[in-house]
Amino acid sequence: MFEKKNFVLNCDVCDARKIKEENLAGYEKIVINADVILVDERSREVLNRLPMLCNTDEMLDVEGEVAAVSVNGNYEIGSDTAYTERTVLCVNGNLSVRAGSQKAFDNMVKICVNGSARYPESMAPYMNRLAVNGSVHCIPDDCIELKPVFVIDKYFPLRAKQDGKYYVEHKVKLTDADVDVQALTDKNVHFVTKCFLVREDRVPQTIVMFDDNVELDVVPAGFAYVGEDVELSEALLGKYGTKLYIDGDLTLRGGSENLFDRVEKLQVNGDIRLLKRQAEAFAKVDASYKELIFIKGRQISNKALVVVDETLLTASPDGVEIENCAVLKVNKAVSPEVILEKFSVKNCAQVFCSKEQRSALQLICTNVARISDGEPQEEGDGQNGEKGIGGVLGLLKEAAGSKVVNADSYIL
Repeated sequence: MFEKKNFVLNCDVCDARKIKEENLAGYEKIVINADVILVDERSREVLNRLPMLCNTDEMLDVEGEVAAVSVNGNYEIGSDTAYTERTVLCVNGNLSVRAGSQKAFDNMVKICVNGSARYPESMAPYMNRLAVNGSVHCIPDDCIELKPVFVIDKYFPLRAKQDGKYYVEHKVKLTDADVDVQALTDKNVHFVTKCFLVREDRVPQTIVMFDDNVELDVVPAGFAYVGEDVELSEALLGKYGTKLYIDGDLTLRGGSENLFDRVEKLQVNGDIRLLKRQAEAFAKVDASYKELIFIKGRQISNKALVVVDETLLTASPDGVEIENCAVLKVNKAVSPEVILEKFSVKNCAQVFCSKEQRSALQLICTNVARISDGEPQEEGDGQNGEKGIGGVLGLLKEAAGSKVVNADSYIL
């Protein structure tokens, strides 16, 4: 007879090939949380007979001896990396594979990465052993890798290598008038990237540094370049002028409409966020953008508790945006119609409201974990099947009845 009813195993690599059914048959529940579970034909049959729940990225059929290596943090496989025995590698971080590291894969059975992975083109034939939860990037072998968004400053022509070839994952930006472009072209510098942002007068001189398929993002002549998300304000127009190229989003707050007549031209790479009542006036502005997004006039964020009542709404005629708050309580006096018209709720853990308000809140909430009728429960189960303190105590008792094992690797 087992003292513990449940068995929970948390590990990177679980080797289940030596599992003995009699050692686990007494448990009511068996849960394995692992990046990789190693099995063979016999152990698969045993696992299927047990009350087993396996949460895994990879269930791998393996015969013979295999070593499990777990790495917490970023890891690099290079030309001097070698494994003397058949190996399963788990990396809880980012993986970098270098050119010339073929020897490291001679005994590599599987690589599981909880993060991103990048490798050179010459190593692509070996990447069928790779399982990645994040992004994967293949980089040309002869390239020097720079930041995903690389800004060419006036010092880069001094640092750049002769015949240097550089890989930039997303975008290269050249907006500084002090950059000596001739020095870069004299060094025969070349960039491999998706997009190149450059002032219009520099296009003829710089385009030779890029492949024919690069996307050109051109700042028109006479436009001031703004390289971040900004709000339309007196200060913005005073610093940059009235013809703006904004490499990001533009936000219009209450009163911004008073500045519309001063804007000659506006080119926005991202979205324009504005109040609904500003839309008609803004339509007269000579502007290009991705999308118009309507926002509320007041923003409340990063609070432990927010209470919405008539006083707050009266003081916020353009509505209220509530983001990244733990608990939101809505006063019963706030009607569902007002909620639909004046509310926006995003990324909050829990919202408490009346039954009449619940359906309206469901329509205007985004990424909200729970919407509950009434007040938080102190004992027993909460309303609508949600657990209060009594429910939490039940979960704690269940956990106390479990045998829990945490390990990098584990042999069942």
